[in-house]
Amino acid sequence: MNSIQHNKSRSANQRATQRGAALVTTLLIVALITVTVTAMTTKQHRAIQLAQNRQTQLQLKNLASAGEKFAMAVLRRDKKEAERGDSDSTDDYWAQSLPPVPVDGATIEGCVIDLQGKFNLNNLVDAEGVPDEEEFRILEGLLTALTIDVTKAEAIRDWIDSDIDVKGGNGAEDDFYTGQSPAYRAANGPMASPTELLLVSGFRVIDEGGLDDYDTLSPHIATIPTGSAINVNTASEAVLAALAPHMVPLAGALKVVDDDYWEEFPGCPPSDLLEEEAEQDPDAALAATVVTYEDIETFRGNARGPLPEDNLDSANIDIKSNYYLSRVTVKRDDMTYTQYTTFYREPNGALETISRSRGSL
Repeated sequence: MNSIQHNKSRSANQRATQRGAALVTTLLIVALITVTVTAMTTKQHRAIQLAQNRQTQLQLKNLASAGEKFAMAVLRRDKKEAERGDSDSTDDYWAQSLPPVPVDGATIEGCVIDLQGKFNLNNLVDAEGVPDEEEFRILEGLLTALTIDVTKAEAIRDWIDSDIDVKGGNGAEDDFYTGQSPAYRAANGPMASPTELLLVSGFRVIDEGGLDDYDTLSPHIATIPTGSAINVNTASEAVLAALAPHMVPLAGALKVVDDDYWEEFPGCPPSDLLEEEAEQDPDAALAATVVTYEDIETFRGNARGPLPEDNLDSANIDIKSNYYLSRVTVKRDDMTYTQYTTFYREPNGALETISRSRGSL
């Protein structure tokens, strides 16, 4: 009898153990299913989000391309209409910045900037890479006008000229740059972008005043691939003052646009800057601006100094431009897409894309 009871008890314990094991197994299966479903759901949500991001990025890219095409159309139209003696200035339609415009859930804004209103650093050497002393003197004048150490012009020239010989006490060539960490070499050729200046001795972040001087100089310089004239209709006071020593006291009265026009570069200038000035103080606005020059000889006549040699008769200046930069910024939700495009506009109005960059110059 005791044996029978003992067997029954053992059987009951075995059944209880089996039920417990089954329960644990069931719980493990449920947990595994839950983890699997959660992982699949998370993966699916991530895939959906990535797809949405790619779709948004594609939309922003397409809108930026559309903005670029609009800029090209505006520049072609300007050349076709040839207003104000076929001159180029901020009176032209292309110079008006486009404020944020809603498009299909996004906003698009942009502008066209005349690159020939700036000093072209690549003018420092000729087509063979030989330094041009007159252009170097203008660069020195520009640095002086902006209260930047004038000797920094020597390192810029060394970066662009074709040889590896250091010129001046503050020049720099490979022997300097290869000693840096990380090491690199001077370009010894034309600059591709104004931001390349950040590699040049005196303008690097680690140099004394380097980044501050770069920020001060960058609105007034360009890196047009070939030699180019300065458009006096869009040049800043500092650029005009750099043309010749006698221009320093004359530049403020001769400039067409106020220097605030360049203040936000590479951001877009305010499209209604001059109109706002006129509303606030008409007399001050008239004093700060002059009518667009429709022929270069008028400017040369106004730019004469007290001495016979104080003139710009041989200066590389013009009232027309061929090189432009478009900036298009598209935003949607927390995503921003900015595209910069450099154009060359031919005499017949056709446009050639020289370079394109996204995010920065």
